[in-house]
Amino acid sequence: MSNEFSQGGHICALYETEDEQLAVAAAYVAEGFRKGERCFYVARSAPALSRFRSALKRCGVDPQKMAASGAFLEATNAEAHLAEGRFDSERMLRLLNDAVESALDAGFQGLRTCGDMSWLLDQADGSERVVEYEALLNQFFRGTRALGMCLYNRARLPAGLIDHAIATHSSVCIDRRHRSNPFYELPAVAMKRAAQPEKVSWKIGELRRRS
Repeated sequence: MSNEFSQGGHICALYETEDEQLAVAAAYVAEGFRKGERCFYVARSAPALSRFRSALKRCGVDPQKMAASGAFLEATNAEAHLAEGRFDSERMLRLLNDAVESALDAGFQGLRTCGDMSWLLDQADGSERVVEYEALLNQFFRGTRALGMCLYNRARLPAGLIDHAIATHSSVCIDRRHRSNPFYELPAVAMKRAAQPEKVSWKIGELRRRS
């Protein structure tokens, strides 16, 4: 599968180190700028946002210039996923819908989002609904001029969450390569399925083999 990302996509990026995460996310966002999209990046902390801006520079992007033009928006998880101290899937869907409309009204070709999911480690109120949210995002992105990438840390997040992440994204980025996801489940199924943490290593092996 091509490493190019297209509107309508919902991508699960699995990473093990911060260097890998930054490289994947920066390349993805830089591609969005080249396509005339507004890009919205959400990281775990302000220092993490600073490190991402450095990664963009390594991709030949001036983040300050992009921010000044309105093409680059950024936030921490506390300002986005965990606003008001809890996760609310309906609020997040409204936020994304408003962000798409705002990007189009401003003359951009669409919206490209990218968010680190490590906030799940905090086990904040409402985080148990993240599987439902991720499943619904497939329908959301498919019907809008937008796409999204969710960054999952394989080394820190529980295997059950990684299994749900694989099931709720139509494509996967692993080893910095983007490919279709044979383990994707339709939203109605993904929201009700039981996690299969014991199968995560095998699924990742299969994804690598099929690349």
